[in-house]
Amino acid sequence: MAVKLTTSFGNQIERNCTMAITLDKRTNKKDRVKFPLSLRFNINRQRYYHHLGGNFSEVEFSEICNIRQSKSEKYAEKKKWLSALEQYSNLLRGIGNGRPLSLEMIRSAITGVSDEPDESFISVWQQTIDDLKAHDRFTTGESYECALKSFKKILGENKVVGFQIDKALLEEWNEGMKNGVKDRNGQIVGKIGDTTRGIYLRSCRVIWNECARRGLLANAEYPFSNRRDNDLVVIPKGNTRKAEFLDVDKMTELYKVFMEKRYPAKWPKDFTANVNFSLGLFLVQYLCNGFNLADEGELTYDDYYFATNGRAFRFNRQKTAGRSENGAEVIIPIIEPLKNILDEIAAEPKKGKRVFPEILKEAVTDEEKRQRTRMENQNVRKRLQILCKEVLGWEEAVSGTWARHSFATNLRNAGVEMQYISECMGHSTQKSVTALYLASFPLDKQFEYNSKLLNLGDSSQEESVKKEDIQNMSKEEMQALLMKLLK
Repeated sequence: MAVKLTTSFGNQIERNCTMAITLDKRTNKKDRVKFPLSLRFNINRQRYYHHLGGNFSEVEFSEICNIRQSKSEKYAEKKKWLSALEQYSNLLRGIGNGRPLSLEMIRSAITGVSDEPDESFISVWQQTIDDLKAHDRFTTGESYECALKSFKKILGENKVVGFQIDKALLEEWNEGMKNGVKDRNGQIVGKIGDTTRGIYLRSCRVIWNECARRGLLANAEYPFSNRRDNDLVVIPKGNTRKAEFLDVDKMTELYKVFMEKRYPAKWPKDFTANVNFSLGLFLVQYLCNGFNLADEGELTYDDYYFATNGRAFRFNRQKTAGRSENGAEVIIPIIEPLKNILDEIAAEPKKGKRVFPEILKEAVTDEEKRQRTRMENQNVRKRLQILCKEVLGWEEAVSGTWARHSFATNLRNAGVEMQYISECMGHSTQKSVTALYLASFPLDKQFEYNSKLLNLGDSSQEESVKKEDIQNMSKEEMQALLMKLLK
């Protein structure tokens, strides 16, 4: 009587899929006695075979399935099969985020190749860009888009097929970003700095993780690292920006240049006017809690401005407005130096109108606003660097971001509590920033803190006191003012 042979090993079920190790006997050769060892995936009577390597006869396969002696060579082979079952069971669990499985999903996860012509690592990258822009995260979306353009420029449009992407390919892109690559004309292109390279690699890492979450890269080794001692693609840390600030004395010097109009006589009048305007915008960014030019462009004379008799602005920080419960709402005390700048370069206070309409001009769509903001940022940076070098003899490459760093650094160095600095810079919080202000930092306290941003001496403080609208002061503010005068 013939012995019945075992034909499958380690049958497992994951959702709607059954998986087992078996021999793939799909062949037209009648005399064949050995067959490829395979994983068989079965969904709705449809099968997909993935070869594991090695060929066995039906008898050998059955013997290995049933071997129990641990010292046998056949038992060592059985342990390999058990390891493969565990590996691919984990793969199945990671595919589809709990949804019903399909053979195509499994095949794509194992091989990195999809039958869907539009489904690939690149398509997931583009989908992520589109999703970011659709959810008003345009700046992040543009950063991911620039990273993808770099990826294609250095590796070529068709280097990645489906999800066949590994450490070697990513390292080739990384080296291309560090050293550049030659184009058709022999020119070096694609070379970027370490900070930008780190941003691009982190963008790619997000896409890798998203593909892995979908089960599309479950069979690939993770390629990234932040440590150089690992044999992986190293993501460089961005350069620290601790040095990108101007201290109180230098900010005060810039304010005096603005107020005294200390510009070279050789400069053309229109250029001088443009530099004066850009310097004013930069100083406003600094004195308005370090907000950026996008916030400056959207700043309006709203109800709060008129309710405080022009003593404070209220705005929602554009960058984090959509990521906190009540938006990143911030109150800005209009200290005397800020008022002086506004008197010169801001529009006339009219309810609902922009304070600086020249920034966005007639821009309406988000894309138009981003273009205008980007252009004005470039103007501020170029003009400030010329001013600093030719008028003050400074070597600092000042840009708009320095205003924010300077605001935070200078208040911290002046001993101002970190809670105030964090809140007034519009950092995302679960509470309404305005509510925290009103409870912890009344307007007179905000005036006290923000007055530390410039060093204008006692005479300026006395002038500021004379111009205060005493009739609109609260009892607490009047007491604070009297205490200052009695010192």
